[in-house]
Amino acid sequence: MGRISINRDVESSRETTKTSCWRDWGVVLMWSLFGYMCIIATVLSYFSPSVLPLDLISLLFRKDLSPFFAFSSGPGHFAKPQGFKIVALVPFTYHERTEILDCYLQKNMVGNHGFLDEVVFIPQTNNTDSLDRVAELVEKTSAYSMSSAGSEREWMVAENNVMYIRIDGDVVFFEDQAIPTIVKTKLDNPDSLIVSANVVNEAAVASLHSHPGIALPYLPELYHVEQPSRSRSQLEQDWRASSLPRWEGPPGFKVEKGFSPPFVGHRWLIPSDPSSGRDPIAASVYTETGPTLQDWTVGAQQHYSFLHHLEAKDLSRYKFPIWVEPTEPISQNFGCFWGNDAEELRDIFRRSDSDQDELLTKWVRPDGSRPRVAIDGKGLVSHYSSHQGAAGLDSTDLVERYRAYAQENVCLQMA
Repeated sequence: MGRISINRDVESSRETTKTSCWRDWGVVLMWSLFGYMCIIATVLSYFSPSVLPLDLISLLFRKDLSPFFAFSSGPGHFAKPQGFKIVALVPFTYHERTEILDCYLQKNMVGNHGFLDEVVFIPQTNNTDSLDRVAELVEKTSAYSMSSAGSEREWMVAENNVMYIRIDGDVVFFEDQAIPTIVKTKLDNPDSLIVSANVVNEAAVASLHSHPGIALPYLPELYHVEQPSRSRSQLEQDWRASSLPRWEGPPGFKVEKGFSPPFVGHRWLIPSDPSSGRDPIAASVYTETGPTLQDWTVGAQQHYSFLHHLEAKDLSRYKFPIWVEPTEPISQNFGCFWGNDAEELRDIFRRSDSDQDELLTKWVRPDGSRPRVAIDGKGLVSHYSSHQGAAGLDSTDLVERYRAYAQENVCLQMA
């Protein structure tokens, strides 16, 4: 039997090859385009989540979980170490903020399964009302006490072989694991003179917390925007950023250096066009007329951004494992140290306060050596800056918002 022979047409063969070649390239281009679109969508979802109708990051990852272990170098629960006391030193000036802090301190006392054996309040004011109000807090808790007034007193009351957590009285939020985390990191790094918590928008981490996606484009309310569906008491008791209206104002409005508060009790709101670059941080980074990172407007934007992320349960955006020997000064508003090192720390912070632009590289001991310090990025703290005063943050409703959060989520748990 013969075999059927197939005559191959050279031209037809070439056409088939060309068609197949174009089809292959089309598939490659299609998948490449799809890949680029996925990358762009993921980046937008991380840095500008409001641009997309769906939060892709939340679908891929659990946003309530930190990407780093909460208790330093190991997983699992870290029990309170034995053999020494852990004491909080709380220098305070304004009772309105220290009363908020009290809820967090109570939750972290040994009697409530926390780490703090004692709390010592140190007055930094002669205001009778503030002194009396904090004295009332001290009377209600046996582990609370108050020292005599005086600047730098918190460093002078420290005793050897006692671990201290210096917590400024204007701290208005800190995470449940903040104290255990910095305690463990201090024990894991005994050569560090002090371990600072991750204090929002302060010192060495200020620029880190100003990145897009962390600092959101909040703008000051120029005139009161009514919310007819909500009563005044509802507004005063709600800390959630999602309840705020959109910002309204002139198209060309920008927050420039020297911006004055529009009115007392004003809020900060996100504009309908969040990519306009008119907010204080954008003006600070990209223009010469913008405020500095120490300006009250930058602080307000950071606080409202923080409350936004707090509600969204994505505080992991702020976090990092540990930063040893940062190139700029660390915050002294939430730090862990041994009493034996208190005097040296007092001298270091005193020299730093004399020149706000002094870098950490200039922090030297009498023998010329540089003290080792660290920032633990896993425990987040929000400090309401008191030095900006009534002309700045005090004209916003931030204290009320932090108080509302604490009463809803922290204070009531102690009842």
